[in-house]
Amino acid sequence: MSSLGWKLIRSFDKEFEVNGEPVRVRFVTMNCVHKQLYQVYVPHEGKEVRFHIQENAAGEFKIVGRGICPPQYVPLEAAFAEAILASPVG
Repeated sequence: MSSLGWKLIRSFDKEFEVNGEPVRVRFVTMNCVHKQLYQVYVPHEGKEVRFHIQENAAGEFKIVGRGICPPQYVPLEAAFAEAILASPVG
């Protein structure tokens, strides 16, 4: 909780299944007051790749710049959004 009494949005890690294998995905919040924009870090071809997920005008979390997101992670967009919505605050 902040000194002003707000519950702060936290970065978090969550495991997802990708091609039958467990993969740890890191969500780094870009706004500590509102769930709005996240940098998402995923393993891809031996290195870590970053893409963004942002809340749109309809309140849905969507991958921004799909060309940057490795293709095997695009189908997980809804699961990523659920993870963000369920992530703890405080």
